[in-house]
Amino acid sequence: MSTIEHIVNLDIGPSERWTFLKDYSAEVNDLLGCYLKDFSGEEYIFESINTYKDQIISEEYLAEIEYVASISKYSAEQVLIANLYYDVLKFYFGCTAFAFESNNGVLHARNLDWHTDNNLLSEHSRIFNFQKGGETVFRSVGWLGFIGVLSGSKKEKFSVTLNAVLSSDSPEIATPISFFLRDVLTHAESYEMAKKQLEMTTIASDCLLLLSGTKGGELAVIERTPKRFAARDPENGHIVVTNDYKKLENVSMAQGLLQSTSCGRYERAEEVLNKAKPASESGCLEILKDDSIMMGITVQQMVFNNKNGNIELIKTDGNNGDKK
Repeated sequence: MSTIEHIVNLDIGPSERWTFLKDYSAEVNDLLGCYLKDFSGEEYIFESINTYKDQIISEEYLAEIEYVASISKYSAEQVLIANLYYDVLKFYFGCTAFAFESNNGVLHARNLDWHTDNNLLSEHSRIFNFQKGGETVFRSVGWLGFIGVLSGSKKEKFSVTLNAVLSSDSPEIATPISFFLRDVLTHAESYEMAKKQLEMTTIASDCLLLLSGTKGGELAVIERTPKRFAARDPENGHIVVTNDYKKLENVSMAQGLLQSTSCGRYERAEEVLNKAKPASESGCLEILKDDSIMMGITVQQMVFNNKNGNIELIKTDGNNGDKK
């Protein structure tokens, strides 16, 4: 079964862009409830959200959040907090990603590994086409009720995906990463422009960003803390990223499941790619399914073709196999 796609029309007002969600209010409620449950015991987040809204979040995104709240059983503050999930609880995220130049253009592949209940994140995954003037500006892989971007592609320009990482640097009161990636995909018109923005902009929290363009040399992992960065170049014609810093100086952090498996997943991906590069998107998906790369919390497997804008998406039950 093919993945459902939706159009987000950027030419109309922000409160009207997500009206298709009214047909999925039950799914939106399920997803928001799943996110918010993980904030149990973190009530201070709810106490400070209004200050964060006033200082950081644009009126455009707040209007979109208000609409999502209007078709759900949750308040706008709760919907916003759910959309900030990565910046607050990024230790739930895993991910393995790689990119390389093929005969069919640059291919950018990633597993999205994320804690979930009842397979909700996999089941309700969607492809969103953000459009202006009837033309697609960029496409993202996300979820109903989530207005930001963790994985996105801009045809004939670049693709960018996010992996979680932990540093010892302090978080900043700054743009949350999922909104930041949406901004970059909306406004950057080249790989070079996107790379500069991803490197230089102060952001709310740590992350690893795999950026790929349309030529073989346009591959980079941008290692970020809120204010610092280091860019890692490809080796042997490809680049891989999991969940640890390779170049940016960082004080060691406590080891969780994602960090403890990061090196093994990285080394396995390197091993497979050094032997032979896949010839197609389906070959990339086979690598993502490798027993030493795919995790039990893998909910999405995707491949972006930067030349033609194609997205291959598989929604999974983790190691239990493919869904769609």
